[in-house]
Amino acid sequence: MLKALFVMVAVLWAATVCLADWQPDEFLILCWGQPTDDTTAKAFADIGVNTVFCTPETLDLCHRHGLRGLVKGASPEQAIKLSEHPAVWGWFVRDEPKEEQFAETGERVKAFHEADLDHPAYVNLMAWMNLDKYLETVKPRFLSYDFYQWWWGPHNHLWRLEAHRNAALKAGLPLICWIEGNADGRWEMGEKGQTYLPDNEPKLRQSLYTSLAYGVKGIQWFNDFVIFQHAKGRKLLPELRRAGHDVKQLNAELAALGPTLMKLQSVEVFQTHPLPKRTRLIPEDCWVQLTGRHLTLGLFKDSADTDYVMVVNRDIAHREWAVLQFQQPVERVSKFDRAKGEWTDLPVRPYDGTTLVDLILRQGDGELLRVD
Repeated sequence: MLKALFVMVAVLWAATVCLADWQPDEFLILCWGQPTDDTTAKAFADIGVNTVFCTPETLDLCHRHGLRGLVKGASPEQAIKLSEHPAVWGWFVRDEPKEEQFAETGERVKAFHEADLDHPAYVNLMAWMNLDKYLETVKPRFLSYDFYQWWWGPHNHLWRLEAHRNAALKAGLPLICWIEGNADGRWEMGEKGQTYLPDNEPKLRQSLYTSLAYGVKGIQWFNDFVIFQHAKGRKLLPELRRAGHDVKQLNAELAALGPTLMKLQSVEVFQTHPLPKRTRLIPEDCWVQLTGRHLTLGLFKDSADTDYVMVVNRDIAHREWAVLQFQQPVERVSKFDRAKGEWTDLPVRPYDGTTLVDLILRQGDGELLRVD
């Protein structure tokens, strides 16, 4: 009897550890949409997403095209049987639950986690919900939320990123977020006049790189309808809309950056003037200072205690000149070349016991630096 009790406690302890320690094994690049055949599955793969919504029946289809599936319409009992399928990313539970649905959602999440220790139950939260209550009640393995700044107002984008980053770090969870795939807000509700805006690319780029500066481990694009052409009846066609080409380019950059970003832990995020609402200026005692306007500074470390810096130009209309001043001599500063997938050394300038590095950032763009 005592031996059986010991085994049961050990199993429960192992399950608890596994749940607490779960981390994604690659940077999530997801698109809201679901392939139905080889043509549409290839279309998703071709734009650089690595994960799509699917059903239990289309897991094999996803696997053939190198995609992982966020499985909709499955039960926890099915999850037990399907958990070893190589295409499973996780199990869809609910999108945008209301606060009164948290308890029910948490029970569903618990059932999937008990059925499958290796894959997360998926819930996505609206950006203005009670984070403490959500995390306490639902107990997710990651924090996912949506806030579409170009549809709902860019003045709320950064402070919501800040709030969700802080909650995710406190809970020890990966953070992932949604970005609208076309910056014209008329797409959201199907209003007349919906189009491709001239500044779509820098807007999407700014959303992406500010999110990366806040340490997200996944980007989710909403939705397939603004990325791909569709025939009557909403049947997806493989041809891209103009915004789809922007998403494809950004996904290529994410694919290059992703393996490095997955190894980094977010330490701090600061802003330069003009200071966005509910965000923070760089303190005077910070080990790196940043001169320039409309800039976001994300600070990271890896497991070897190496420092990384991401600098983002928040301005979608103008290039910005950024000067980083490291408060001690630095021998080497490298920039990650997204086109080549490798690190390249930047010129450094000693100055009065400090080290200066210059960057020119195009509209909405960001750069990841390593400081050795």
